[in-house]
Amino acid sequence: MLLAGCATERAYDGARRPKDEIASIVGAPALNAGLPIEAIIRKVDATVIGVVYTHVQVLPGPHTILVDCLMPAEHTTVRFVLELEAEAGERYVLVPESAPGNHSCGEVRVERR
Repeated sequence: MLLAGCATERAYDGARRPKDEIASIVGAPALNAGLPIEAIIRKVDATVIGVVYTHVQVLPGPHTILVDCLMPAEHTTVRFVLELEAEAGERYVLVPESAPGNHSCGEVRVERR
C-alpha cells in the first residue's frame, strides 16, 4: 500500500544536517485529496525525486528544480524548470497558477515562506 503524505527526500550527500544548515523545497503530494492544480517535484539537480516525496532538503546555493504542474480534471501536465538560490534555514513552496481559461498550468513560482 502506498500512502500520500509529507515524506522528505535529501538531495545532498552525507549525514543529515540541522534545519538551520539546509533549505526545504515543498511541492504537492502526488497522491492527494483532489487538489485542482498541483506542483509535483520530479528532480532537484541530479536527484530524481520519488512520487511519495513532497519535501526536498537541499544545501544552500543554486539549484535546478524539475516540476510537473498537473490539472487532474483537465488531464493536463506542463513541465517547468525552475532555478532557485536557496538560503540555509529557509522554506520554499512551489505555487502553481493556471493559465488563462483554467485548462492548463500557466506557471509555477517559488515562494519563500
